[in-house]
Amino acid sequence: MVLEGIAFSGIAIALMCIALLLSKKKKVSSDHYLIVWLLIGIANLTYYLFPSLFPEILQSFGFALPVLSMGMLYLYVISITFNIQFRLSSLIRHSLFFIIYSLIFIVISTFYSRIEFKNSIPFFIEEHHNRMLNLLTFPMAAVPVIYIILCFLALRKYQNMLAEYYSALEKINLNWLKYIIISLIILFIGVFCMIALGTRTDVIPFDKIFQTVAVVQSGYLFCIVFFSLRQSIVFNQQGTLDAAMVVKQQSKTNVQNRNSSDAISQKLLEFMKTDQPYLDEELSLQKLSLLMNISTHQLSQVINQELNTNFYKFVNAYRVEEVKRKLRDSEFEKYSILGIAFESGFNSKSTFNKIFKEETGITPSEFKKSGSVGKES
Repeated sequence: MVLEGIAFSGIAIALMCIALLLSKKKKVSSDHYLIVWLLIGIANLTYYLFPSLFPEILQSFGFALPVLSMGMLYLYVISITFNIQFRLSSLIRHSLFFIIYSLIFIVISTFYSRIEFKNSIPFFIEEHHNRMLNLLTFPMAAVPVIYIILCFLALRKYQNMLAEYYSALEKINLNWLKYIIISLIILFIGVFCMIALGTRTDVIPFDKIFQTVAVVQSGYLFCIVFFSLRQSIVFNQQGTLDAAMVVKQQSKTNVQNRNSSDAISQKLLEFMKTDQPYLDEELSLQKLSLLMNISTHQLSQVINQELNTNFYKFVNAYRVEEVKRKLRDSEFEKYSILGIAFESGFNSKSTFNKIFKEETGITPSEFKKSGSVGKES
């Protein structure tokens, strides 16, 4: 009963999240993909708890639901990272394997040898067809792993691009989703180990295999729901990243001449010195380009090519210098080091300590004690 109770809580959480998403006045593409993924998750948990609810001819569709779930999770990942638009064609395209794979089971069961499902696990009535069964079930292991790899690659590409457009990454780096995606590989390995042990030994009760899987899946569902609802900053800022990406592509064919780049570079350095936009903890490339009345691709090009750095390092170098200045200033003696860091544009203690050490070669505390600029890196 404990396993069933936890799995039921997963279904309840999914339904609650769907209700919250549907109540949003302004939905983004990732909201729609998340709703689809949650609905499939509910169907998957229901199948594991009550496989008999699925007619015998549709059991293969229930068995293949994890493949469909991973396809929808991939669509959610690329929508939350690159704001891929919600399209029915995308849903259909990533559902084709699930449909074809399930139909193959039905065709084989009808014309080759009958397949039956015991506690959600397929078996041939004639046992000598086990090799064929192994061949049939292999895609259930391979295809989700392929989707996991695609999700991971999308997240890595997204995170590599963030430093080009944002000066603070803590709230938008999606590390939580990366860890969940990586741990899914462990989950799939664990599931197949449980199936192997449950069907060949008595280590795991045969009738509890997929109930155990349902409990683990409920945990993943809870994590994704919890962090997805917290990730509002990504939803609010993602269009900025998309616009910057498009403009960056345009800049490849609209390279500015050397004189223009030099002029923009000088204007940028002067603006950073006089207006101190780096004190804004949410400063982004787009926001800075609006303040300076310069296009984002020109600004990005100057920072990357003329100044040989990226936006993240460029802005935070100024913040470090601001911290160093204030630590030397007697007017800020009563301030804590962290307080000065926040006053200088940082919004995270760990990020501040890391960047300060990278820029100076010593920790903020060591710098304050030394009363000098320290060893520059």
